[in-house]
Amino acid sequence: MRESVRQRLLEVNRHFYAQIAQPFDATRQQATPGLAAILPYFRGAGKEPLTLLDVGCGNGRFARLLDDAGIVCDYTGVDGSADLLALAAAATGELADVQCRFVQADLADPRWSERLGAGPFDRLLCTATLQHLPGYDLRLAVVREFARLCTGTIILSFWQFLTSERFRVRLIDWSSVGLLASEVEAGDALLPWKQGVQATRYVHQVDEDELRRLAVDAGLDLLHTFRADGKEGDLNLYAVLQPPNYTATQPSG
Repeated sequence: MRESVRQRLLEVNRHFYAQIAQPFDATRQQATPGLAAILPYFRGAGKEPLTLLDVGCGNGRFARLLDDAGIVCDYTGVDGSADLLALAAAATGELADVQCRFVQADLADPRWSERLGAGPFDRLLCTATLQHLPGYDLRLAVVREFARLCTGTIILSFWQFLTSERFRVRLIDWSSVGLLASEVEAGDALLPWKQGVQATRYVHQVDEDELRRLAVDAGLDLLHTFRADGKEGDLNLYAVLQPPNYTATQPSG
């Protein structure tokens, strides 16, 4: 992918999140089946509180889910949207068991993790975020940084929008953002947002084949995958990964 194309797609998504912070927050309040299923991976096993890095944390929903489940942890949430981080801070300020801090950082910046000022982390979560990074090389660079930042379990999720007819029929032509279909990668798409405001977002479907390639190229063991969420019940692909030498492979609790 040419760098000018990558930058155009990143610009599309920066504009998108600047437009939709409030309606996005309103639609991301409750636990999904997939998020509920991964909660046991964040229960401590002899060391508490766990340290958790939530990359693409949005409005801090997962921190609230952890607190509701009584899971004690030191939580660091990272997101590129200042508006969503402000909503996250307001919503998590009085949690009982989860101590939160939030950091604004752009994953497309090679030095994004320098903003954390902390680490390594016991657990790392990144849901529905890598799909907004254009180009396999950029997605791989970020997953490799995940592997460096986390000593234990890494959980990722990816939107499988191309498996759903109701999303395939909504695809927007590339000409709307001044690009050609030949300039983007297979699995890339533009989709509309029509809840509260109308906006366009760039997304890439990381399927199981690409997930396995990312794991191998990042030096991580892919332990488990499952699909959940959405009206169809399978719109998100979840993956549990770990460094090769990490032994605590099963969730506790």
